[in-house]
Amino acid sequence: MPTLLPELVPDILLCLPVTSLMRFRCLSKSHCAEIDSPDFAKDHLNRSIQSKTGQKLIINSTGSIYPTDFYYAEFDGNLEDTYLINNPLKSSRRRTSVCGSCNGLFLLGIFVKDQNMDFALWNPFTKKYKKLPPCLVQTNPGYKGFMCFGLGYVSATNDYKIVMISKVRKSNDDDDVCFQVWVFSLNSNSWRRIQDVEDELSCCDGLYANGALYWDNVDKCVGFDVTNEVFFDLALLSDCGPTAIYHDFLVVFGGHLYSPVIPNDYEPNYIEFYLRVSDNGGEVADGSWRKEFTFEEERNIIFDSPLPLAYSKEGDSILFNRGNVVYWYNFENKKRTKVEIHGIPDVPTYNFYVCWESLVSPGNDSAFDGRAEEVIIEDSE
Repeated sequence: MPTLLPELVPDILLCLPVTSLMRFRCLSKSHCAEIDSPDFAKDHLNRSIQSKTGQKLIINSTGSIYPTDFYYAEFDGNLEDTYLINNPLKSSRRRTSVCGSCNGLFLLGIFVKDQNMDFALWNPFTKKYKKLPPCLVQTNPGYKGFMCFGLGYVSATNDYKIVMISKVRKSNDDDDVCFQVWVFSLNSNSWRRIQDVEDELSCCDGLYANGALYWDNVDKCVGFDVTNEVFFDLALLSDCGPTAIYHDFLVVFGGHLYSPVIPNDYEPNYIEFYLRVSDNGGEVADGSWRKEFTFEEERNIIFDSPLPLAYSKEGDSILFNRGNVVYWYNFENKKRTKVEIHGIPDVPTYNFYVCWESLVSPGNDSAFDGRAEEVIIEDSE
């Protein structure tokens, strides 16, 4: 009976989904070591991105009474069947928030008391999570709460970093505050305080793309270089020349930063999407905006803008969500195809996230979330 050449095993394993790989860890010590290695996790993720396989739609219920549930649907399928996945911070009294995501890792947060939060890094596909050590800013007597967060990746050191910006009172005067910036490194498993930011940022989660985190502030966009740990201002499209703009903001999908722009018409029914590109191979922060595509709608979209989630495998359609509705938009025929998602509860609001299924570890001392298998939720009809 012919035997499999040992040198072919890694290439075969790279083609398998995470669920299968987690089961194959028990075949031998060598298989387990291979699958658990950071280099294999990086290669597996890169192959998934290049082959456009293993992409998932994560759904969490944000408008329901506690607890918070998470589900996922598969792009390789029809996106209609959902799978319930365990929430490692699930509480009957507090809601779990998604504070950032990157390469299949999610930063979860849950308020505990006095504006303090507990955090965990979570991989919903390996079912592993790591509760983060508390940040010292939470023990400061002048601490007034978190403002914004972000999760990013440093490829050179294969490190994941969490950025947290907090408001801290410097004196007895409530208006005398500073905005402290703390960075958590997964490699060092510790928090560090870096240079404060001068301006107050809007309370939102950072968008990660091209090695940087972005926060869409009231009148400007602030970026953070995850590798060098420095902030920079990023000009919005309305700052770069065009004047016929009602408003513009930032979104990330397909791994790139976009600015959707609503023209300053009386009843605008289309959005133009501009891609941020680097100039002459430089940094995206020093680049420019390039118009990529236009989304057309039949009605006014100022107060209910559709948000792009992902490109189709063929590249001819984009998945959008608008409120609780998810649909494909085809560029050629400009038709919409609604995705009938089954098995999720009827709540006022959902959040949708697109990620790649990955083996990325949330840390050496991570724990198993306790659920052995996903539960498939089928249509009741």
